[in-house]
Amino acid sequence: MRTSTTATLVACSLLSGVVLTALAHEDDGKVRDREPAVIAPAWRAADGGLAGDDFASSGILLKAWFPLASIDSGATSGNDCWGYVSPSGREYAIMCVSNGTAVYEVTNPAAPVKLGFIPGAQSLWRDAKVFGNRAYVVTEGGVGIQTINLSNVDGGSISLESTVTAGSGGLATHNVALNTQSGYLYRCGGGSSGLRIYNLNVTPGSPQYVGEWAAYYVHDAQVVTYTSGPYAGKEIAFCCAGLNGGNVETGLYVVDVTNKSAPVLLSRILYPNARYSHQGWLTEDRKYFLLGDELDEGATQPLTTTYVIDVQNLASLIYRGQFGNSTPAITHNCYTHQGKMFAANYRSGLRVFDVSNAGTPSTVTEIAYFDTYPGSDAPQFNGLWSCYPYLPSGTIIGSDLERGMFVLRLGEVGVQLSFPGGAPEIVSPAGQTVTFDAVVQPGVTVTNKRFYYNTPSGTQALPVIEVDSDTFSAALPAVACGSAVGFAIEFTTATEMYRLPSTGFLPATAAFGVATGFTDEMEINQGWTVGGTGDTATAGIWLRADPVGTTAQPEDDHTVNGVNCWITGNGVVGGGVGAADIDGGQTSLTSPVFDATIVDTPYINYWRWYSNNAGAAPNEDSMPVEISNNGGSTWSQLELVTENAGMWVQKTFRIADVVSPTSTMRIRFRASDLFSGSVVEAGVDDVRLYGYDCTAPRPGDLNGDGVVDGADLAVLLGNWGGSSAGDIDGNGIIDGADLGLLVADWG
Repeated sequence: MRTSTTATLVACSLLSGVVLTALAHEDDGKVRDREPAVIAPAWRAADGGLAGDDFASSGILLKAWFPLASIDSGATSGNDCWGYVSPSGREYAIMCVSNGTAVYEVTNPAAPVKLGFIPGAQSLWRDAKVFGNRAYVVTEGGVGIQTINLSNVDGGSISLESTVTAGSGGLATHNVALNTQSGYLYRCGGGSSGLRIYNLNVTPGSPQYVGEWAAYYVHDAQVVTYTSGPYAGKEIAFCCAGLNGGNVETGLYVVDVTNKSAPVLLSRILYPNARYSHQGWLTEDRKYFLLGDELDEGATQPLTTTYVIDVQNLASLIYRGQFGNSTPAITHNCYTHQGKMFAANYRSGLRVFDVSNAGTPSTVTEIAYFDTYPGSDAPQFNGLWSCYPYLPSGTIIGSDLERGMFVLRLGEVGVQLSFPGGAPEIVSPAGQTVTFDAVVQPGVTVTNKRFYYNTPSGTQALPVIEVDSDTFSAALPAVACGSAVGFAIEFTTATEMYRLPSTGFLPATAAFGVATGFTDEMEINQGWTVGGTGDTATAGIWLRADPVGTTAQPEDDHTVNGVNCWITGNGVVGGGVGAADIDGGQTSLTSPVFDATIVDTPYINYWRWYSNNAGAAPNEDSMPVEISNNGGSTWSQLELVTENAGMWVQKTFRIADVVSPTSTMRIRFRASDLFSGSVVEAGVDDVRLYGYDCTAPRPGDLNGDGVVDGADLAVLLGNWGGSSAGDIDGNGIIDGADLGLLVADWG
């Protein structure tokens, strides 16, 4: 399989996926520098393997990556992100893209799960904030405020509760600020607007418009309520603002919004080298405001710059200086947490600074980074748009223009757990010793070591034995042959738990071996049939080919070192999402006949691709996968595929659970487009029939004929004193001990 690289892109026009509204703010660089979405499979650390791109980093760990096509096939760019913690403590990411808003559970950051997608107006700009159990989403696309109900998110569902259009200045909005202390929402920008204010306390599902501050254009803002000191009881908005869409007299404006019907400008500061006051955030002690200017890098500043403004006296702001790093990348969105500033700086990705002494900018240093845009830190509008560092677990969400959603954690790996040569997929029913590596970094103290073994009778914790400083083992007990088992390793320190895998168990089967009936990597046609009863599709008919990627179709087959797979149509490089997708009905792909009786306990395994979340009628179609044990006269369903994974998905079924295994088995895949405007793409690769061997090996059967007799004795005696065939006990020499074992196994 060819590796997707940074240069492997969705060949589609931005203008076909993004509606560009008339803008009163100078963000035209985002349009000028637009690049197509990067095509890559979704990646989760829990699934193992390596992420598709080479992301430079220091002190930040990649836990998961969801490219745009896996978020939604209609997404052409990413924008803002936020987070939510449910009353149960489970954690969620809110990811905004060009055509809507997705919600993922990230409680286990190594195995996020997508829960839903709320479509919205097409726009390059979308922003979300959370109050209570609702997310509030705005866009330059001009729909007002979308209220997304998260009250049943733990149950796996989200819903669009309302779309609020009340208020002045039109429906377009550039950003949304939300004061969770007071329960008021502030629409920022859009057209030539300042702040438009909504009360969430009375009817949070349908925000009430209560006032505005329209003296200046407000690009973004942070709004807080003071509970002590000279401003106790005051609600204050720190606005990145200016005239003429923010381009004239650009700076930081401090507005008292306590009285929503009559906000008051308390002060402003126009900092040096200003080009466009974009966004900023208060330090946690509220002494300093850290401001990013979106147009100074590459113009008035040669390197990434953050401006420090002293806001201890709201009536008299003081410029304290600036800090940055050695990259020329553009600053965009920053947030402060636990003495750190987390900054999404476009092409240089996520940058983390120690701002515990922000009042002395010369002492601020960068302490970690994760670069989401490989190969360039140039001052251009690509890469990481925003970040969210406030989830209690320490998980960080990053949203990228071309690469979608990143799930990250701050900190180096204290304990690296691994199985040398890979985790065993087959374990002996008679029991065996499993060895694994655990590399503990200097200064890290492990307080508990556990090895969990999951069998049909339950999960048990096995003793962990230290073999040497980095190697450990566990003794697996006997279990019935053919049983599905699993195991997990868990090392705990005073502050962190390291587990392999991150969730669940590494799967294995108790057997003495595996017998393969057949494999088909689709590199040549081994007898598959296209077409069948009920097929009416006029386009997107199954064919075996090297796929041309779109946001709905894979760019690569699944086979390692392979090229071809079966796909539903193949477009041309640069084609759109609907290029060569299924149209007009059903198309069937049927396997050649195979014999499932040649292996014990036969299983069928395949990798499939399916996408149906684009077009005017998304998620309306499905793909049944069926199996026949009489050559295709009758069929039974293995699965009904509706999952829009945006990646190759492996499925395995024990044949006897569906039909009786015979020598005349076939499987078929029936993909269809039955609804107007639905984009459907499917793929199949790497089909395999296999079974597990439950016949215990006989150590005395030296010639492999299934019995232990004189022929085996002759082999042993012929090699007496040597170390080849006949060394039954494995001690390196054939002697009386081996003869005793052979006699004990006689017959």
